[in-house]
Amino acid sequence: MERTQYFLDQKKMPTRWYNILPDLPKPLPPVLHPGTGKPVTPDDLAPIFPMALIQQEFSPERYIEIPEEIQAIYRTWRPTVLHRAYRLEKALDTPAKIFFKYEGTSQAGSHKPNTALAQCYYNKMEGVKRIVTETGAGQWGSALSMAGAMFGVEIKVYMVRISYDQKPYRRILMETWGAKCIPSPSEDTKVGRRILAEDPDCPGSLGIAISEAVEDAASHE
Repeated sequence: MERTQYFLDQKKMPTRWYNILPDLPKPLPPVLHPGTGKPVTPDDLAPIFPMALIQQEFSPERYIEIPEEIQAIYRTWRPTVLHRAYRLEKALDTPAKIFFKYEGTSQAGSHKPNTALAQCYYNKMEGVKRIVTETGAGQWGSALSMAGAMFGVEIKVYMVRISYDQKPYRRILMETWGAKCIPSPSEDTKVGRRILAEDPDCPGSLGIAISEAVEDAASHE
């Protein structure tokens, strides 16, 4: 019988995140500040990100320890199953062995809680009580809403209006976790009000939702 599933013992779950940067053949080009055109510095990111995450963004270390508080929540659905894709190998007529991980078993139904939990945790550790974000179809918003419920952080989500209307169950899921989910563009921000004044029926976009979330976050303590 062909083995199609591989299970990692929970006791062997990784306790560190892997940072690929030290293993690249050469450094990546720096991220440029859209206003100055110069490489982004930690000070540029400080208004909207906690320092612990900024340090990770610039870290040269290969491994970063995962706090036990995050590991404990990971263990509610991880490790996920590794699958062998025999039928795909056959369809491609390839000698390669193809494996894939199914990440849909988390409470939010995607891989996104893997980072949402970490981002929420580090914000809380630095005293942040409210996180504002954007979401397109709702997966990221659901993941961060879940994390906010786990760590007791208030979450506000600007959801692209067309998806807000087409995917009501994603909104309901976010609200079930206690998040506030509003359609973007909205009346809550200057950029949202300006866009609605020009086009009251604007379906929204991820770019607009991001702009609203950044404005909201930067204008609140």
